[in-house]
Amino acid sequence: MKIIASDFDGTLLIRNKLREGDLRSIKSFQDRGNLFGIVTGRSFHSLNKLIEGKLSPDFVIANNGSHILIRNEKAMTELVKFTLDKTKVARLINFYKPYFPIKIFTDKSRSLDRLDEIIDREEILALAIYSDKNLDNPFDEDFSFHKSIGVIDVINKQVSKKTGIEFIKDFYGYDKEIYSIGDDLNDISFLEASRLSFTLNSVSEEEVLKVSNYKVENIEELIENIEKWT
Repeated sequence: MKIIASDFDGTLLIRNKLREGDLRSIKSFQDRGNLFGIVTGRSFHSLNKLIEGKLSPDFVIANNGSHILIRNEKAMTELVKFTLDKTKVARLINFYKPYFPIKIFTDKSRSLDRLDEIIDREEILALAIYSDKNLDNPFDEDFSFHKSIGVIDVINKQVSKKTGIEFIKDFYGYDKEIYSIGDDLNDISFLEASRLSFTLNSVSEEEVLKVSNYKVENIEELIENIEKWT
């Protein structure tokens, strides 16, 4: 068994489209007894709206590692959920809100503009601060910042895409290298954790290129290479 962990936006979803060649290759890869998972800064709800009926990942690491789900037959089962403290979130929002738009993402599959919109038993999974530049993090005791194009994702300090991959390896009892592929700054933590790290030929971000040992045109070519090498 082999495992591929792929970023979504900019890697699988390019110019708002999923490539048919990628989808066919992923399905064939899974049919041969391998696992294909998505590692994304998106919430699971946001991701699922784009892949439902097209792609059935074996696992999803959502919200940059805060939320992990595993496919159990046809349904996805939640295994990990790291949430954010509402009082601490309020301090962070008050600090940045005068200067940048902020969205709040919850475990009820909702994105909100204000904390007072949260209902009973609804928990916060992540925030998105919309900024084209890097921002200082004066709240690093509680939150980690993950930069990608036009947005900074704010999540629980204990998790990242890398910790999500570590959980997946433990869950499946997998002691080999995972094939990882991504294109943006928030992919660095899980790309640098694998010797089998890939990015796309179109990527020019130096920090991503430094942690990617191989380059391919798309997911279809990645899977073709895996079949040649093994």
